[in-house]
Amino acid sequence: MGQHQVYNGVIKIKGAIKMTHKELRTMLKQLNEYQLKQISQAAMRFLALNQELAEIEPDVCPCCGDQNAAFIRKGVQCGRQRFQCKSCGRKFTYDTKQLTSNSHQPTESWVIVLEDTLSLASLDSTAEKIGVCHSTAFHMRHKLLVYMEEIVTSSAPLEALIEADETYMVESQKGTKVTHRKPRRHGETSGKRGLSNEQMCICVATDRNHHVIARCVNRAKPGSEDIMNALGDHIAEKSVLIFDGITSYNYLAEQKECEKVSLVGHESYNKVFHLNTVNSLHCRFKEMMRKLRGVATKYLNRYTALFSLIAMTAACSVTEAADQLRRSLRSLRLPVTIESAKSLNILAI
Repeated sequence: MGQHQVYNGVIKIKGAIKMTHKELRTMLKQLNEYQLKQISQAAMRFLALNQELAEIEPDVCPCCGDQNAAFIRKGVQCGRQRFQCKSCGRKFTYDTKQLTSNSHQPTESWVIVLEDTLSLASLDSTAEKIGVCHSTAFHMRHKLLVYMEEIVTSSAPLEALIEADETYMVESQKGTKVTHRKPRRHGETSGKRGLSNEQMCICVATDRNHHVIARCVNRAKPGSEDIMNALGDHIAEKSVLIFDGITSYNYLAEQKECEKVSLVGHESYNKVFHLNTVNSLHCRFKEMMRKLRGVATKYLNRYTALFSLIAMTAACSVTEAADQLRRSLRSLRLPVTIESAKSLNILAI
């Protein structure tokens, strides 16, 4: 349920029908046991969330970055406790520069957006759940994806045995008027044979600790600089880099002082050195793209970040994965609004 207030026994819920306590009790009596259980679980989660937010105390000023500053409580802003930094005098709430900052939607709506994004639910179903239009749900999801991309970018590097390989997807100008070629329907193949400039290269790397990084690097086959730019910051030095023989990985291995294991063909695989894990990730990535019914190329790296997080939390339920990400998002402060998310980190390759 959304934010609500009670006036003279009447519950006023934002974006919902007004009803009295008596009407609410009557409505609940008409629900079956399963439906009541779902409402009870949702209510418990909202209460836990409210308790969690009530206990939040700032440890650093998001405005000046002073970690030793003292803070005083300074009223309430849009239902959020407001604080004032004694060092810079600026006022802020617990979520300033965070995901829910400058948002008209309540925190529980963002939790639903997070869970639906991880479960690859459609935007229409998300919009219906939180009571917004399709466009608002789209922009909320993309603001979340910008934060997810930052989480993946700042994650610990891959180490020890690292498998790296690339896969390809047909470019998509979804949502844009195409003038340089004949438009394609969703799912159609490229009009050019082989690895052409209509094929987007997605480089995927993983270690045996289930850490995953996936990035769209360029069109057609990647060069040495493309591989270095995509994976250079995510590979630990003196690791073992396993790849399929493409020479573009040699420069990365040399710069990171990695031992190179080049595998040409499945006959060179063994129990230790193989590319089975990364190849299975390729299949899962393409399956995710099919479930999303195609993603515009300019947004591709946002969805590769989503895939990396889904792959790294595959052993968890959606709720557990969402809780883990919420903890990561709480410590991440970016000056991102829904408006700026429309153009931030857009691929132009």
